[in-house]
Amino acid sequence: MKRLIFPVLACLATLSAQPQPPVNPSDDPVVAVIEGQPWKKSELERMVRSLGANISRNYYADKRAFLKTYALMTKLANMAQAEGLDKQDPHLYRIAYNRMLYLAQSRADAQNSRFTIMPEDQKKYFGEHQSDYASARVRVIYLTFNDNPMKSDDPKAKRPRTSAEATKLANDIVTQARAGADFTQLVQKHSDDADSKAKNGEFPPIKPNDTTLPAPIKSAIFALKPGQVSDAIRQTGGFWIFRMEEFVTPAYDDVKDEIFKAIQEARFRQWMEQTQKSAGVEFKDDKYLDSKEPANMPPQPPSPARPPATAK
Repeated sequence: MKRLIFPVLACLATLSAQPQPPVNPSDDPVVAVIEGQPWKKSELERMVRSLGANISRNYYADKRAFLKTYALMTKLANMAQAEGLDKQDPHLYRIAYNRMLYLAQSRADAQNSRFTIMPEDQKKYFGEHQSDYASARVRVIYLTFNDNPMKSDDPKAKRPRTSAEATKLANDIVTQARAGADFTQLVQKHSDDADSKAKNGEFPPIKPNDTTLPAPIKSAIFALKPGQVSDAIRQTGGFWIFRMEEFVTPAYDDVKDEIFKAIQEARFRQWMEQTQKSAGVEFKDDKYLDSKEPANMPPQPPSPARPPATAK
C-alpha cells in the first residue's frame, strides 16, 4: 500500500496497534530517571519500538549513550517550553504543522486496517482484471545506429550504421519476418543486443503495468497477437523489432497477494478522494490566491519575550 504523500513523515513510524502482553511488575523495574521522570524497562522498550528501526538500533547498541542524549533533548525541550519558544514564530506554526502531518498520516494508515477484503472480492477482481496480470513473452531484434560516430585511427574499425541505413534494414527485417522468415535466424544474423541474442532473442516477460519500458515499446507489444511482428520502433540510438510469442496468464493463487494490495489501494484512493471533497475550504481572495509572489506584508512585531525559567 502506498503511503499518503506527506514528505515530512517519510522517516516516522506509526505506533504499533498490536496489544502489548502484560508485564510482571517484578520483571519491570525502573531503569532510569530522566529529568525527574522515572522510566520503566517496558516504557523504554515501547518508546524506541514506536520510533522505528534506526532509533531502536541506536538504543540497543548503547542504552546509556542513547539515554544521555534523550535526557539532553528533554532538558533543552523543557527549557524551550519554559521560555515560551513553543508560542513564538516560527516555532508555533512548525510544531502545529508537524503535529497535524503526523496525525493525518496516522489516520490515513489506520484506514487501511479498516477495509474488509474477502476471498470472493479478490477472485471477482481477478476475473475482471486478468489481462492486467498477464505477461507477454516476446523475442526481440535490436539494431543500433550512430549518425555522429567518433573518428577512429584504426582503418579496419567497423563503421557504425547510420540512422538511414538502420531504418532501411529494420523495415527489411520486418518484411522478411512477416513473410515467414525464421525470427530466430534473423536475430542471430542482425541483432546488436548481446544478452537477448545469446537467448535467440528471448526478452524478459513484460506486464501491462511495467514501468521500465518506454510507452511506445509497451504499446506496440500489447497491440500484437501471438505470432505477429511489430513495426520497427525507433528509440534513441536504435530500432526495436518484437515478435509476440504468447501471453501467459498466471493462476489466481500466484497473484492473490497482488490482488489484495490492488483492491486495498483502490479502496484507499476512493476513501481519500471522498475525504478530500469533504474537507472544508472556502476561497475569499482570488487575486491573492492566484498570485505567484509573496504579499507585501507590514513588519510583524516581535513575539513577547519571556524571562528564562529560574534554575532549581
